[in-house]
Amino acid sequence: MKLIHVAAAAIFNDSGDLLLALRDKAQHQGGLWEFPGGKVEPGEEVRSALARELQEELGIEIDQSATVPLIQVPFHYPDKSVLLDVFRVNRFKGQAYGREGQPLNWVKPADLSNYQFPAANTPIVNALLLPTALAITPRLSPDQYSEYIDKALQKGAEAVMLRAKHLAETEQLNLYQQLAEAFPELLVIWNGSLDAANHAEVTALHLSSERLMQLNSRETYRGRWLGASCHNEEQIRRAEQIGADYITLSPVQRTASHPEVTPMGWAEYSRLVRLSSLPVYALGGVSLADLEQTRQAGGQGIAAIRCFF
Repeated sequence: MKLIHVAAAAIFNDSGDLLLALRDKAQHQGGLWEFPGGKVEPGEEVRSALARELQEELGIEIDQSATVPLIQVPFHYPDKSVLLDVFRVNRFKGQAYGREGQPLNWVKPADLSNYQFPAANTPIVNALLLPTALAITPRLSPDQYSEYIDKALQKGAEAVMLRAKHLAETEQLNLYQQLAEAFPELLVIWNGSLDAANHAEVTALHLSSERLMQLNSRETYRGRWLGASCHNEEQIRRAEQIGADYITLSPVQRTASHPEVTPMGWAEYSRLVRLSSLPVYALGGVSLADLEQTRQAGGQGIAAIRCFF
């Protein structure tokens, strides 16, 4: 089946709202909302195609050099296969309007769940809702975590993964609930088992690569966010198969905690990111200084311990 290459944009206005367009009912996936864009013509550069499509559809001009890769999504419908190249657009000239008669709507990112999208757009929505800087907790005593999370937030963390395998599982879950209550506006993710997460009503769960490979579907998980640790293409494919919302990919660079492990490097990270249809965090020897390189590779952001703690 021929792969249709599409350039699409997550367009933000000065208020931080996102622009959505409603697909015509006669179109494939008609009657659903989408991120504006269109087909990349043979031989056409992706950013050039995006600029052309946004001018034709919305009457706006964008600075191609200011567009930032958000995510690349290969997706196979029963009757069509698409490759969505999605870029974040924060600046544009002109007043957006539906030049083809399509309804438009500016929405708050937090309200995206109120809109119905084509299935291929689910990873895009997740990429827009997930943070770019994920702090992973080091080995601490239970009474130290709140203080360390405060420090991580001051250093730029936007979400925290509780990884406390040195504690008993019941202690970990109690700690997770305490932190979720202490930081109600913060996404707190527990690195643990699916069964225990369901029992404790954990809303954000991260699976180790071993637990990932043992799982066949996320359908039994009752929480909102499900992520997984990946180190190779096989694990990435399993994460996509079970319906994970994001993955971490490591080690990108050499780490102080595992100096004997050979890192994959940025070139391999970029290659694996482009094989994945999920938001991908770079992990292993990275810091906030690597955020731009991660984004240019199409990654979601960075996940780290040392740069935050």
